[in-house]
Parts: sequence; structure tokens; C-alpha cells
Amino acid sequence: MKQYRVAIVEDDKDYSEFLSQCLGKYGLEKEISFSIKTYGKAESFLDDYKKACDVVFMDVELGDGFLNGMEAARKLRAVDPTVLLIFVTNMPQYAPEGYSVDALDYCLKPINYNDLSVKLDKAVRVLSQRGGIPVRIKDRNGTRIVSSSDIMYIEVMGHDLMFHTISEVITSYGGLGERENELSGNNFARCSASALVNLSYIKGLYGDEIDVGGDRIKIGRSKKKAFMEQLNTYLG
Repeated sequence: MKQYRVAIVEDDKDYSEFLSQCLGKYGLEKEISFSIKTYGKAESFLDDYKKACDVVFMDVELGDGFLNGMEAARKLRAVDPTVLLIFVTNMPQYAPEGYSVDALDYCLKPINYNDLSVKLDKAVRVLSQRGGIPVRIKDRNGTRIVSSSDIMYIEVMGHDLMFHTISEVITSYGGLGERENELSGNNFARCSASALVNLSYIKGLYGDEIDVGGDRIKIGRSKKKAFMEQLNTYLG
């Protein structure tokens, strides 16, 4: 059964519990599951965030805290440009501002399950199109299986291959060219002789360097033209 990771940032416990119940009901109907974490303040959510969510439900009018939902969303986008963001609000005038942080949609309070299920259909459709392929990674303890969508980049370090995922760095071995062929068609591009990056995690371009998941990686001179063509195609 497919599982999606969801964060609910909502200072009203009743709404937070109701959203959790709706997600459970939707999951039973669609035969999927949700791993849910709830937060009452934007600060605690951002402090805990490790780029390991598929969907974030963000209350715009967070009351008890330094940040409101829109400010928190801007900070979230600075570290994760791809997570799906759905605003929860009782003030529809916030909807246009939500698109400035690339919100997928917004739910107007009081939330209706049928309306919410339409938003969830949209989110699941987008996530299914992003779905990666299983990647086998051998380390000293055995064989790990991770989704390609969770790999930010792979780099060569001496005789090792370092798989930088959203949650950890896995040390393995093998050729980077083999991994490039394996991940062809899954938004990966070779930016140098020693690095293969997931284009969806690129946060910025700075001269001959790119920011991938918060790490700076050099673009090799011989790879730059082909890499930039792939990046521009990915960005549309």
C-alpha cells in the first residue's frame, strides 16, 4: 500500500484532529495510507522539518506564535521547493497570496470532507506523477532499497559512491555511469564527472555551482552545456 507523509500545521486542535480523520477516511477509500505529524506552531514545524514530507496542510491564521502560516510557507519554500502545500483558512482573500509560494490549493473553513477529497485527489495525482523507481544500494550491512525521488544527489568520494538522500547519506560502491543509466528518465542529470543530481532538489544556480538540498556542488566545465540544457528542459 502506498504511503504518503503529511504534516498538519494547525493551532486549532479540533481542526487538526478533523483533518487527520479525513485523511484516514480518504486513505481507506483509495487504499493508500498517510503518515501524519501535527504541529500547533509554525516554529516547531520548521525546526523539525527535514524535507521528508509529501504534503503540508498549513493554517494561514496561526495564532500563538511568531510566524503566521504565510510567513512559515515562505520559509518552507526556501528549504523545500517541491513539497505540496495546501493552505487551510477561513479567509478566502488569502488564496491569491498562496500562489506566490506555489501552493497547490487551499481549503476554506469550515472544511467539508467532499471538498477536501477533491483537493486530495489532486495532490495524489501530482505525487503519483512524481513517483520514483526503487534503487538498490549495497552498503556494508546488506542491500538498501530507496526511492529515486528521495535521492538528492550521488557523488564519488574516492572509491565510494555517496548517496545523499532526504534523511541520510548512504555509502556504497560501483560506477556513477551505471547509476546515471539506471536513473535515466527520472530527472537526474550529470553535472560533473563525480556528481549526479536530482533536478527536483536544485534550489539555486550560482555561477559554476548549484545548490542541491542545501549543499553546493561544482558544475564541471565539460558537462556544463549538456547539464544546463537538461535543467532548462526540466524547468520548462
